[in-house]
Amino acid sequence: MLNFKKFLKKLKNKIDLKQKKIYIAVSGGVDSLVLLDLFFRLKKKMKKNIKIEILHCNFKLRGEESEKEEKLIKKIAKKKQLILHTKTFNIKNKSSKQIVARKLRYFWFKAMLKTNYFNYIALGHQMNDSIETVFINLIRGTGIKGIKGIRFKKKYLIRPLLDFTKKDIFHYAKKNKINWIEDSSNGNEKYLRNKIRKILKKLLNKENVLGIIKSFNILKEEDLMINTHLKIIKKYVVLKKKEKTLSLKKIFNLYPIKSYLYRFLPKEKIIKNIIKILICKSGKKIKRQKYYIIKKT
Repeated sequence: MLNFKKFLKKLKNKIDLKQKKIYIAVSGGVDSLVLLDLFFRLKKKMKKNIKIEILHCNFKLRGEESEKEEKLIKKIAKKKQLILHTKTFNIKNKSSKQIVARKLRYFWFKAMLKTNYFNYIALGHQMNDSIETVFINLIRGTGIKGIKGIRFKKKYLIRPLLDFTKKDIFHYAKKNKINWIEDSSNGNEKYLRNKIRKILKKLLNKENVLGIIKSFNILKEEDLMINTHLKIIKKYVVLKKKEKTLSLKKIFNLYPIKSYLYRFLPKEKIIKNIIKILICKSGKKIKRQKYYIIKKT
């Protein structure tokens, strides 16, 4: 169950809130408006120890619905006496509109953060979003990073509602009489997330959600263990610290090689690189990311 006390306790366990400036990204949907309400209560409690302002992007992708969202947010900001920053984008003639919108939104967020010296941008992602993301990653192909759920904090982005389900969000909104606008595109099954959401709706009871949370926690600890191990392995395979040259001979002592190389050289065609280095002459270097792979006799 979501309430202000639980929200505050969980948030304080994760970040220091004193003297922080936080933007609240608000779309007009129930998740972000509940997040805004919770932070507004937090602001009243902490008074001058915390500063919050609102960020809203209008991509004009849903016609009148997009305009209603902006009007609603302006009304709420005025009522709560909060500063609102809005940004309008026009991406009607572009393909992959959702991907483009996401990139533009985060680019603006980052610019606002740096320009006005804010500490964080709070996003309204909740537990169901995290679970859906895992299934999307599984379908597209992923490793342990893709199945441990959405992170609470990534650089300047924080997600304070990740410990609460969609059901918790709705309950809080109804109890506190929060009005929101339902995104009509959420019912469009041409988007993979919406297809997954429809299936998960029947499966995500309280017991199943608790099991998934437990799995997320285990996977996060295992990923931490792997990263600790990799730090030691990197020291083993690096020949020249200044140049960050990797020893091919030492790399071939690792198993499975492909998994190790993927961690050292993410998003690279690993097998091609290995074949290329094997058939080349001694002394040949191939630069990938921040490392060199060099063949030595």
